Parts: sequence; structure tokens; C-alpha cells
Amino acid sequence: MTGTGPVWTATLSDTRARAAVAARRYGVPPAMIAAAGRRRAVGDWRGACAAADVDVYLNVDLVRRRCGSVVADRLSAVLSELAPDLLRWHLPRRGHGAGELAAGLLVPLAEFVDGGVALTLVAMTPRVALDAGQRVVLTVLDSGARARRFVDDDPVKRALLGGVRVKHAGRHSLVRFPMFWNASRAPELAGMRAAALESQEITFLQDTGRFAEAWLAAGFGLDVDSATATPSRLRWLTALPVCLPGLAARVRSALPGADTAVVRSGGGAVVLSGLDGDRPVARVVPSRDAQGLPMVSTAAWARSVDVDLLRFGLLGAHELHPLVASALMSDPPPAVPEPDEWLYREVPYIAGPCADADVPTVCIRCGPTIHRVAHRDGTWRPIDHQGHAERESFLKRLGGPANPCLQAAEYLASGRHVIDLVESLLRHGRADDVQRVLHLHAGAEAVLHDVALPTGGTVGEALATLRENTLQFRMLLAGATRPRDTASYRSTTRRRTRKGDPARTHR
Repeated sequence: MTGTGPVWTATLSDTRARAAVAARRYGVPPAMIAAAGRRRAVGDWRGACAAADVDVYLNVDLVRRRCGSVVADRLSAVLSELAPDLLRWHLPRRGHGAGELAAGLLVPLAEFVDGGVALTLVAMTPRVALDAGQRVVLTVLDSGARARRFVDDDPVKRALLGGVRVKHAGRHSLVRFPMFWNASRAPELAGMRAAALESQEITFLQDTGRFAEAWLAAGFGLDVDSATATPSRLRWLTALPVCLPGLAARVRSALPGADTAVVRSGGGAVVLSGLDGDRPVARVVPSRDAQGLPMVSTAAWARSVDVDLLRFGLLGAHELHPLVASALMSDPPPAVPEPDEWLYREVPYIAGPCADADVPTVCIRCGPTIHRVAHRDGTWRPIDHQGHAERESFLKRLGGPANPCLQAAEYLASGRHVIDLVESLLRHGRADDVQRVLHLHAGAEAVLHDVALPTGGTVGEALATLRENTLQFRMLLAGATRPRDTASYRSTTRRRTRKGDPARTHR
């Protein structure tokens, strides 16, 4: 990571921070962003979606025939401004591991209503799409007033709907927050940083776990029922990454006319009441006690992960999505086309790759100084670490740790830096990047002969599984799935989704 060590804050654990960083570095790499941006710049929104691993299952001409030209023209205008890579950047992800996309999402993006016709543009992450390389499906669904939930008579859409949690669509809705997926509205993301910096006192209270004082400082009365204030519920409230400054105003904007609304995260809920008054009240309740209340979209209440990662130095400014960087920073650094440093990110004590070196060289934090470790004569070796070699060797034989330069050299010489990068890319479905990394840094022999992964299996097996899953997904989108296969897929997906979901996922 960019930072020198783990960060501790009540609302952003080290586990969640590492998952968020991995999600941005490997799930939306600079090459993907650049390719999608080039397609979008020439008006090719379908090409931009293809570059961002977003599968489009919609036909504007069919929408025109079924729903009329008004709805179709509005849909076309929205699609022309879609930044699928920006959408992928902001979709909710798992709060641990490599930060893969959360499974079973149904994320409404835009609504189109004309007379008795109502359509919703949505992004979906059924398990069948994630298994095919962390892919996202973009489609439109009928959402008229007569329908209690999203419906469609298309068998492919019905199969996709069977793999998502429709009832959670309101929690993830981005209809009122187009800045998370619309290129022309991306500058509005600056409001996230403004909200985070509006009151550093509140931020400090949240960082240190003093949640009660933080809510009071934000102008809320906090009601925690002593009968239900279990230690686990208090821990949940302490870790809730809610952006408190301006919360009441954002909720009123997201839910016009609502005096009471609920914030949901995982299995807990906070009911906000008296939103039209001067002193709203936040009441912590079990999730079941908030049934039927208007739900506040996560986009309206959650803290910006990007702002926190920048604040703690866990993500470099040049690693941000360019649209995000332009919104959050007054003078954003230029985007890096391809991150040359990503190969060495997990090297112990890494300070970064060394520039202007004739051979691969990395800079290592060795005590108070920066030393170089270079690849020379077929192996990695320290070239600046001088003196105390016998004493350090003796300490290592006694079971003590090796000096940082030697630890880094041993790690690099083992090839773990290549395998760790390959494993991270595989978890995000980046098959082409895996092949390129192996060719460039492990030689053709590594591609011809399977390379073992630390978590089990080999790279070849993982790529074969990815190809098979991709084929099955393509068959589903092509309508080649038989009804019995669709039903089987639906039941299997739901069971796996519930079992694999983390307790909380945040954008």
C-alpha cells in the first residue's frame, strides 16, 4: 500500500482499507479507464462498456417500439453520458480480501416515465456475471406503478433477476446521484470532499470511536435503547461509515417530503426522525423494527472511501480515477497510463520503484534511510546496504528478522511479487493482464507450465475456469439457457450469494 503501515480508525478498518485499495488498483486498472475514456470521447458508449467489462443487454430501438420515442430518446441521452468505468469504480464491494464486487446487486441508475410507461436503467451483478470475470450487466427493466418489484417478460432478464436481491435496490439506488456514473456530472463528486472536510471535529470524533459525541456535534439527538444496546450493536454503530456533516439536508434532498427515514447497513438500522425540524433524532433499532420506512440510499449517507484513503495516504492521488481526481483535487496529478509500480506493491518495506535505473531497481525503507535493491547478475541483491553484515547474519540465524533490504531481496528473488500480482488480477477477472505479466516478468516458460497460486491450484486452472464461466455467461445472455437451467441457476445463485456475502459492504 502507499502508506507506511496499517491505519486505525473506527469507521475504516485496516481490512476494509486494503480491500478498497485492491479494488481500485486491480478491479479498475488505468488501462481499462483509458480504453473506456477513448471510446466514450468519440460517442461509442457500447465500446466504452465493453472496455470496462460491462455487458449491455438492451436495445434502444426495441425500447422505442415498445415505449415510444420520448422514453427512447431520454434513454439514448443518458447512455451517451454513461462512464461505465466510473460506475465500476463506485459499485459496492466486499469489505475484505481483494475487494471484489458485491454479488447480487441491483443498482438503479436512471428512471424514465412517460404516461403509463416506466423504465429503469439498472446495473446488475448476478453471481454468474461475477464468475465470468467480475462483469457487470447493464439493462432496462419495467418498473411501472402497477409492478411491486422490477419485472420483465424477457427470459434472460428473468434469469438475471433471479440472481440479484431486488428488495435491496433502494439501498443501492443511484438515480438521484448520477455523479457516480455520469461523466458530465462527475464534478459534483467534489461535494463528498466538502462534506468530509466541513467539520474536522466530527471526523476526529468518528475516527476515535466517539460516535455519540459525533452525532451530537452533527446536530442529531442520539437515542440508543439500553435494552437493545448490546456490545455488537454498539460496535456496529461505532464502525458505521456515515458522513454526519450535512446528513439531514442530504436525506431531505434524496427523500423529498419524508420526515422519517431509515439508514441500513448490514443487519442494523438507524431511524432518522424529525428531519423537517431543527433537531432531528437518530434512533438505533434492530433492522426488523424499521420495516416500511423510506430507505436512504447509501450514496446519500456514506462517507467517501476515496477521501478517507487519500486522507490516510493509503492511495496515491495519481491512482484515483481521473474523473474522481478532478473532482476531489484542485490540481490533480496526470493519470498514469500503466502503473509500472504495481508489480512491486507488496514488497516488504517498499518505498517505490527507482527511476532512471538501467536494471529493475526498487527503493526500500531501511531504518531511517532509503536503500536500493536491484536485479543484477540474474538475482535480486541489496546494493546500498553496507556494514554490519556479519552481525545481521548472526541475528537471523538466531531467529531474528533479517534487515529490510535482505527481506525485500529474498521476497523478490522468490518471484512472489509476480505471483501475488497475478493472483490479485485473477480475482478481478483480468485474464489478459495476467498473460501479459507472466510473459514480461516470468518468461514464456511460466505461461507454458502452470504456475502454482498461494491459495491453491494453478494459474492455468484458474484461467480455464474463467473461460468456462465466461462461456456459460455468454450463453445466458444469448438466450441459450433452457428454462430448467435458468431455474437451477436461480436457486444456486441465491444460496451462494447469502453464504458468501460479508456483514457489510460500502462503496
